[in-house]
Order: sequence, then C-alpha cells, then structure tokens
Amino acid sequence: MLTTTQKNMIQDDFEKFIKHLGAERRGLDFQLFGEYAGSILNFYVGSSLLSLAEKPEAALQLSKLFNAGMKNIISATDLQEIAEAISQDTTLNYSVIQPVFG
Repeated sequence: MLTTTQKNMIQDDFEKFIKHLGAERRGLDFQLFGEYAGSILNFYVGSSLLSLAEKPEAALQLSKLFNAGMKNIISATDLQEIAEAISQDTTLNYSVIQPVFG
C-alpha cells in the first residue's frame, strides 16, 4: 500500500509535468502519458522510492490523475487495464521525465 508521502510525490510530480507541457503549449495525449507514467514509475523503483510491489498501485493512481484531467471519461475497467500495462512497462526515458526534476 502506498504511503501518503508516495501518493503526494506521484501527484506533485505529475502536476509539474503538466505545468511544463502547458508552458511549452503542448497537450498531454495518451501516448505521452504512457511514456511519462512508465518512465517516472521505473525511476521511482530504481531510486527505491517505490518497491516493485507498489508499482501497480502507483500506476493506477497515475491513471486516475490522467483520467481526472480528461474529465473522467475512462471507465474503471479501462483504468485497471491501463494501469496494468503501465506497471509492466520497463521503459525509462529520462528526456520525458526531466522536466519534473528541472
């Protein structure tokens, strides 16, 4: 189970990413979200900020944040499938997540 600190970290970093996209006048589409979500979660796991066992729950939280920004148009079943795909992704693209740490 994710701690409050972990949940806040996930949300705060996602908000930083969204603000960066806004500053660049770029939108967040499903593909970019997937790249961000997979990369940031793999960064967290690699940095011991999340355990591998916590990754699926963190993927679901990120998916819910994305869905909220999309006015909750994604069904609960689809959110679970998206989170599962993200949690299985092993990609770590630093160029995608760099704005969070800049």
